[in-house]
Amino acid sequence: MYTDASVYRRERDAVFARQWQLAAFRAQLQAPGDYVRHDFAGWSIVVVVQGDSTLRAFHNVCRHRAGPLVADEHGCGTTFVCRYHGWAYATDGRLRSARDFGVDDLDLDAYGLVGVRVEEWRGLVFVNLDPDAAPLADDHRGFFAAFADQPLEAFSYSHRLRHAVDVNWKVYCDNYGEGYHVPLVHPELNREIVAKEYRVAVGDHFCEHSAPARDGAINTGRWLWRYPNLALNVYRGGMNVERFIPLDVSRTVVVYDYFFRDLDAHAENAEVVRLGCEIMDEDRAICEAVQRNLESGVYETGLLSPRHENGVAAFQQWVRESLSL
Repeated sequence: MYTDASVYRRERDAVFARQWQLAAFRAQLQAPGDYVRHDFAGWSIVVVVQGDSTLRAFHNVCRHRAGPLVADEHGCGTTFVCRYHGWAYATDGRLRSARDFGVDDLDLDAYGLVGVRVEEWRGLVFVNLDPDAAPLADDHRGFFAAFADQPLEAFSYSHRLRHAVDVNWKVYCDNYGEGYHVPLVHPELNREIVAKEYRVAVGDHFCEHSAPARDGAINTGRWLWRYPNLALNVYRGGMNVERFIPLDVSRTVVVYDYFFRDLDAHAENAEVVRLGCEIMDEDRAICEAVQRNLESGVYETGLLSPRHENGVAAFQQWVRESLSL
């Protein structure tokens, strides 16, 4: 399950093509023509603002010969031009022109971009490749309800960090799903919280983490994870939005997007980022060691702690359900 490329190919279709994926933030999509590109599990999606401020999303794939339309992560424009042969598309997906194609009566309406569902919740923009998936608000109802008392709109977007991790995406999700490893892997975090009382409450395809914080701790707030690969960590002064994005069977990129209540609180915000990156580096080291051991073929199966690893068990069960195992 963690090393076979054929399993990963099944997960692309059964998990990532059917689940809502966080693709962008409204903070990046304000004016007509603003766009964001989001790549995940082998797909590339462009989300763009229309003239009436609504959002549309499309595969970043030209209908001519599959060239890319957008190379940068974000920008603004009135036309998407294929970087291969120059076919041009309006921001609503219509083909405007097929450069020097040699056919006078080409039906432009027949070759518009392939659309993707896009919906928004409190400034977070999600896409779904499955046209039959439940609406975002229904699918994420319990997860969203857990943030009802959190002032997400009071936070301003700050910046993004990327962390490459040489692991199967599920190894990283398993790791996030429990606090059992905190005393051994995260010494500074262990000084901030009472790790022995770390608990994970399992909901409808999401988990909420909690642990008593010690005086002066930075890591106080709400930590929630939503299947298959999204975590929202809300603190007093802002939040860190995490995505665990698979690149292939043994490579994942962990994306951190930081929001802060006061962007000018440089010292306080920098300390949040520093500790988050320190924890990330510690997780990367142990997860990559686990991946190497899984690939060695020695490990077959083990036991999950009912006290500490119920979140891991839930995640693994949801993967099995997605794959019909």
